[in-house]
Amino acid sequence: FVYLYIGTGLGAGIFTDGHVYTGHAHNAGEVGHIVVAPNGRPCYCGNEGCLERYVSLQAAYEFCGLDPYRALPEDLLSVDAALFDQWITSILAPLRQAINLLECVFDAETVVVGGMMPAPLLEKVLARLPPLYQSVRGRYLPAQRVKMGMTGTDTAALGAAALPIFDEFNPQFQVLMKAVNTNALFGKAK
Repeated sequence: FVYLYIGTGLGAGIFTDGHVYTGHAHNAGEVGHIVVAPNGRPCYCGNEGCLERYVSLQAAYEFCGLDPYRALPEDLLSVDAALFDQWITSILAPLRQAINLLECVFDAETVVVGGMMPAPLLEKVLARLPPLYQSVRGRYLPAQRVKMGMTGTDTAALGAAALPIFDEFNPQFQVLMKAVNTNALFGKAK
């Protein structure tokens, strides 16, 4: 599965083949910097049209007229409902595009969406998300493609706390594969 974390930016945790995927430099999951709108809103990374410039708390604050440097996630609860609904409408296409990309690239069983967005507002976003773009996943796995995360603001802390435990008790397949490959290379049979 892939966990799409909506915070001040937008990130993802990728869990595949029983492991957390980190990438060669431990930067896997920087989905907020996928360009979804060429020549779109400027991003601090230097690109224009990055996903997190549309789908993030900061983007919601800006759209709803809140100060992105002072606003808290709970402040979105007091925003005019019609204005928040307009923000939802504005993010549906790029969010659907991101979910489709994650499903196609990682063959994700499901995409869990959570993070710091207040639960009642995240529920509104997810309720309006369908229809999703077709993906390869839909051909063989008809189950629910997108689910709401249940850990809210604690997600990052829980993930960070779980990683050392997971690393300690989960088999290190790359070490096992090196042993298998070395034996095959030197003709040793087990």
